[in-house]
Amino acid sequence: MRMFKRIITLTKPYWPRVVGGIVLGLIVSGITASIAWIVKPALDDVLVAKKYEYLRFVPLGIVLLFTAKGLVGFGQTYLMKSAGMKLMREMRNRLFNHILTLPVGFFNRESSGVIISRIINDVEVLNGLISHVMRTFVMEIPTVVFLLGIAFYRRWDLTLMTLILLPFIGLSTRKFGKRVKKKRKDAQRRISLVTHRIGEAIQGMRIIKVFNREDVMGEKFKNENQRYYREMLRVIRLKEFTKLVIDVVTGMGVAFALWYGVTLIAKGTMSPGDLASMLAAVYMAFSPIKKIGEAYTALQETIGSIERIDTLLDTAQEEKGSIKIDRFTDALRFRNVSFAYPGNSSYVLKDINLDINHGEVIAIVGQSGVGKSTLVDLIPRFRRPSAGVITIDGINLNDVEQHSLRELIGIVSQDIILFNDTVRENIAFGRRGATESDIIRAARLAYADEFISELPEQYDSVIGERGLMLSGGQRQRIAIARAILKNPPILILDEATSSLDSVSEATVQKALEKLMKGRTTIVIAHRLSTIRNADRIVILDKGRITDSGTHEQLISRNDTYMRFYNAFAMSAS
Repeated sequence: MRMFKRIITLTKPYWPRVVGGIVLGLIVSGITASIAWIVKPALDDVLVAKKYEYLRFVPLGIVLLFTAKGLVGFGQTYLMKSAGMKLMREMRNRLFNHILTLPVGFFNRESSGVIISRIINDVEVLNGLISHVMRTFVMEIPTVVFLLGIAFYRRWDLTLMTLILLPFIGLSTRKFGKRVKKKRKDAQRRISLVTHRIGEAIQGMRIIKVFNREDVMGEKFKNENQRYYREMLRVIRLKEFTKLVIDVVTGMGVAFALWYGVTLIAKGTMSPGDLASMLAAVYMAFSPIKKIGEAYTALQETIGSIERIDTLLDTAQEEKGSIKIDRFTDALRFRNVSFAYPGNSSYVLKDINLDINHGEVIAIVGQSGVGKSTLVDLIPRFRRPSAGVITIDGINLNDVEQHSLRELIGIVSQDIILFNDTVRENIAFGRRGATESDIIRAARLAYADEFISELPEQYDSVIGERGLMLSGGQRQRIAIARAILKNPPILILDEATSSLDSVSEATVQKALEKLMKGRTTIVIAHRLSTIRNADRIVILDKGRITDSGTHEQLISRNDTYMRFYNAFAMSAS
């Protein structure tokens, strides 16, 4: 009953088309029944009674009935299938918009292949809910009723004996349908892993090639694909076996009806027309019964997909907050902040107490894995503290309206994310409604205009997925231009130059220095100049802040900082 209500909710927006399809389906059912009805007069009046003057009307009547059935059936199919396509379109839109609202941590736990599979493959199965399942039920059930009505009218006792095996069809269809649902869910899980392997290979193609691991990745994909193939074969076997059962029962019913009907004709208690009409009705009824069985099996597949889709839709969205802010004037304050990843008892950050004042440049240094990136991820609320409080201008960060908070923050990181679009659109991503002059100005301030002007189509050049048609330094400058265009009061630089060569790094650093002017900047430090010029340097070790101060203060008193500084100096030389 719960799933029935869910299906009603899903299909409710498309009921005008569905109702139209039901009406046309009833007409088709009536026409189908009429074809079985005219068998008796065609045989008894034309052939047995030898009223051959009616013969010319029979073929014309049949042609008209089949033509009408075809035209009405076309309209019915179009309405139901277009409703199914609308359902699929809207569900994909809904799922995509939903994942945009999920917290960043969700995407660390769930593979992209699983998410893509639910939006593409599971929703594709959902398409059949209206276009196949509901269409079959609304069209074939009335057809069965009309045809069996004719069969009972012609000879109720013979029809009843013919249908004695019908409950067996219902029980077997239900049994196999449940098994199909389970196997289909297994198959959908397998195809999500196949999708994941494809995405993983595309993103990691350089690593695969440089380590000559094409054969390893190919074997892994082959294994996942083979598992999906086996699961789908099980689904197909179960579905086809259901059809086999229905076919066997149909054959047995028709054979018995034929044998017993001929016996009654021989005794003179039944006319040939009655038998032919009854047999035609019963035989024609078994075809829609078979389709109804198939539709029930398909419904079980669809229910499995709905359950997987609902699992994604039920994932909690980010908490949005309620207090809107439009400026940053005082400070960001961390008070006894600790953080642990969900399901992990060990803390990545422990008892962090830190003030970041308006206009300050704060550099965060520490070994890899001590929690530097996690610390800065707490500021735009990509993650929430497990304990403690972060405030912005005295307001608890958790209470701040999410959109207004992130409007105040710009991020440039080592892992640059660009989109498979034009240079213009990637820069304009930084601010809604940016004009052409705004975009060009931001590009010039980021020292990006000099290479953009040399591209074949300049600002209209498409830069490829993740911007891979550009060099690392060029991608960084596009990202900096995007941040300049946004013009945020708070700037986070997460090792933004760590992967660049010295020439590109120097250019990008000049762009970063322009970007940092007049902003509150939190830097996960990489360059010596950034460390030396910071207003304050924070040393993070094993998830705790162990010291902070200016470069001069720390170099004179802190051995750990001196080791970091010397390591930076050696790498720079």
